[in-house]
Amino acid sequence: MFKRASPVLVLTMLLAAAGLQAADDSTAGVRRFGSDTFIAGGSVRVDKPVPGDLIAAGGNVDVDAPVSGDAVLVGGNLRVTAKVEQDVYAGGGRVILDAPIGHNLRVTGGQVDLGPMAAVAGNVSVAGGQVSLRGPIKGALNAVGGRVLIDGAVDGDVVSTAGHLTLGPNARLAGKLRYRGGDELTRDPAAQIAGAVEYMPLPGRGASAQRNDDW
Repeated sequence: MFKRASPVLVLTMLLAAAGLQAADDSTAGVRRFGSDTFIAGGSVRVDKPVPGDLIAAGGNVDVDAPVSGDAVLVGGNLRVTAKVEQDVYAGGGRVILDAPIGHNLRVTGGQVDLGPMAAVAGNVSVAGGQVSLRGPIKGALNAVGGRVLIDGAVDGDVVSTAGHLTLGPNARLAGKLRYRGGDELTRDPAAQIAGAVEYMPLPGRGASAQRNDDW
């Protein structure tokens, strides 16, 4: 359904739907159109399998059952612990993803945590104040944040703009790393980077980019 739709438009529609719920409403309103499920409420919990796309908005959104299509999620606190077969679009104050994702991931939040069980079969685009990525990523990674931690495997290239970028001991980057930041990279001795590394200082932090192909 959402392959041809703008994720920003979909998220805006979700926020509008959530606004239709009373401020003190702690239950979720559920609508189904064919195989797709729409839920909005103060507290949303998905505990039954969704045969199509899932569209959910709420103060708290918990996805504890598998989704066969896309998942589009907006809320103060988002938590996904069951597999999503297709794309995930998510925006929230705190976003926790700890289950397989069958295609691409697009996520933004104040705090974003991609757990070790969150194996992403496609590409990842993430933006947040605090970003922690521990699950394996089969595609490319684009990460923007105040502080970004990569502590898992990434098969594609990595591009990051962050106040501070850290590679943990489990980081395994199979492609190139290009990063722009206020600080240079903090790298655990066990972290591995197979491709070239390019550092681009933020404006005012350095006169020119530095390149190191021998990491």
